[in-house]
Formats: sequence, C-alpha cells, structure tokens
Amino acid sequence: MQAQPKVQLDFIDALRGLAIVGVLLSHAQRNVEIYQAMGHQALMSPWLSRYAAQGARGVQLFFVVSALTLFLSAGKRTREDTPWLNFYVRRVFRIAPMFYLAFGVYCLVPVLLKGQALPPLGTILGTLSFTNGWNPAWLLGANDVVPGGWSIGVEMSFYIVFPLVFLALRSFPRALAALAACLLLAVLTWPWLLRHPPVDDAELWQRYVFVWLPNQLPVFLFGICAYFVMFGHAGKLSVFFREGDRRRNACWFVLSVAILALAPQWLDDPRAVFVYAAAFALLALCLFRQPYRWLVNRPLQHIGKISFSGYLTHFFMLQVARKALAAVHAGDRLSPDLYFVATAVLALAGTVLVSSVTYRFVEVPGQALGKRVIEMLAARRARDARSAEGAAG
Repeated sequence: MQAQPKVQLDFIDALRGLAIVGVLLSHAQRNVEIYQAMGHQALMSPWLSRYAAQGARGVQLFFVVSALTLFLSAGKRTREDTPWLNFYVRRVFRIAPMFYLAFGVYCLVPVLLKGQALPPLGTILGTLSFTNGWNPAWLLGANDVVPGGWSIGVEMSFYIVFPLVFLALRSFPRALAALAACLLLAVLTWPWLLRHPPVDDAELWQRYVFVWLPNQLPVFLFGICAYFVMFGHAGKLSVFFREGDRRRNACWFVLSVAILALAPQWLDDPRAVFVYAAAFALLALCLFRQPYRWLVNRPLQHIGKISFSGYLTHFFMLQVARKALAAVHAGDRLSPDLYFVATAVLALAGTVLVSSVTYRFVEVPGQALGKRVIEMLAARRARDARSAEGAAG
C-alpha cells in the first residue's frame, strides 16, 4: 500500500507569524498615540496609524488558524480511547505553563517589588481558570492580570465547546450553514445588544459584545470551512484549491491581499472583523495551494512557531523598547512615524529572542508533560481493564 504524501503545513506557521507581527504593530501604534511613549502627545500619519491599528486583527487570524488546525488534529485522533479527555489535557498543557509564567511576571512581580495593588480576586481567578470570557469585567480585566488575556479567554472558551462543534459539523455544507447562521445572528443582533446593556458601563459592554465568543464564533467557523476545503469534501472548491491552476490561485491570493489592504481605509464598523476573517480564510486556502516563498519562509515560520510565547512576551518587550528609545532621547529626535518603526523593530527583535527561549524551555516541556499525563492515564486504564478481566475470570 502506497504511503500517503505528507501534507505541508508550513503556511500555518507563516500565518501565525503574520498574526503576531500584526498584533505587535497595533500595540506599538497605541504606545505612540495613546500611551505617549515619545514623552509627549504625538500622532502618526493617518494612513500608517490606521494600518497599524488594524494589526489587532491578527487575533482573528489566530482564531481562523486555530480552528483549522484543531479540526485537522481532532480528525487524526478520533481513534484514541479517550480523544476528548486527551484533547483537553493537550490544550491545558499547551497554554497553561507559559500563561502562568506570564501571570507571575506581569501581575505578581509588580506587586512584590513595587507594591502595586492586585486586580480584583474574581478577575484573577477567572483569568487563571480561563473562564474570564464568561463575565464582562473578568474578560476585559484579564489584561490587568496578563496582558492579552482576554483573547486567550476567548480561545479557551472555544476549546470548551469544540467537541460539540467537531461532532456537529462533520461536512462542508454543515460548516457553511453554521457559518451563515452565526454570521447573520452576530451582525443582526449587534445593534440590539448595544442598546440593551445589562451592566451600568455601556462602553465596557460594547467592548465585551465585540470580543466574547458568540461574536467571534463566525471567525472560528471561517477556519473550519477552510479546513473542509483543504482536507475534506467541498466539491469543486476542494478540487480547485488542491489541484487547480496556479495562475487562478494567484488571482484569488491577490484578491485576499487586496481586501486586507483596503479594509483599514474603508471599514470602520466593528462587524468588519468578519470581512477580515473571510480574507484570512481565503489567504490560507491560497497558501495551501501555493506557499509563496516570499511569505512562507523560515524566518516567518519561526516567528509563527513561537507565536504563543510571542503574544505574551511582546508587551514586555514594548516596554523595553520604550525605555531604550527614551535613553537616547528618540522622542525628541524622531518623527512619530519613525518612532513607531523604531519601537516595532526593537520590540519584534526582542520578542523573537525571548520567545525562542521561553518556547524551548517552557512551552516544549509543558507539551511533553501533557503527553506524559495522557500516557499515564492510558496506562492506568489498561491496568484497570486487566484487573477487571482477572477478577471476572
């Protein structure tokens, strides 16, 4: 029997690399324009500011890629004895070690060394238990516990419902129907939800309605639909993106890039996030068919491989970049645009360096520990089964 060819997934890491770079750029822009990192109020060129700010959509790119890879991984492991228990063990040991380390650095160290006050206990417990996505104050307050913690809360909430999603959406038509239904619901209910906030802080509620799982679920579903086109049975779509003409694939690639290039200038409504998600899914399909080497390359793949560590460490490296630029009085010498570029370059370089270390010494051992836990549980079940057979005999 001929072995099946190995599926090349280098483009997945490249997309993760793009995602974390985009997120870093958005926070570098906030450093300049909101947090006054230059030491005074400053505004970047409007076009650059808009593009940099929309780098925050890198979070949605993470969601699209996450859903795609989760379906791919779950499909390969359905024959395990306890696939969903193993799924949760893998997810926890994939996320928790680095996340709890970040909690110590961002939350506990300032308390111990600088005497800063702890965030509310409910926020801390909700964040550390990854249930912060279920409460408006907890979800957005999670950034006070671990910067960027809100998006990890949304991701973990998706993990909780993932087995149901995987079992319910076993075909492309089902996934597409679920996407259409959730997309329509999210778009139509948005105005009503904003007009009826259940909390006193209307601004807090508006931010929560945007980031909570029900509103982000269509973004994940775009990734699931992309999975079925790549690896399932999606009719002519699957044939095209697996075997179609490369010139036509290039046209669709250009379309996806054009959407991402024009969206920051044309779309201000928060619901435009779904346009980005659609473009990200199309981009993934095009790179699956043809991984253009100027985009799918080793540097960007490496950044993608360490992107989870990078997501948690880049906040610290932005602070380092800010202090380094202040030491040379860059705020007095550079324009806001150049200061932004300098901040982004320094923070990205530091993030790659630090995250390479944390990936090697925190993430990899954490995942290995999760694997050992799964093996221990399997061995225990095997011993229990043999004991039961012996008692019955």
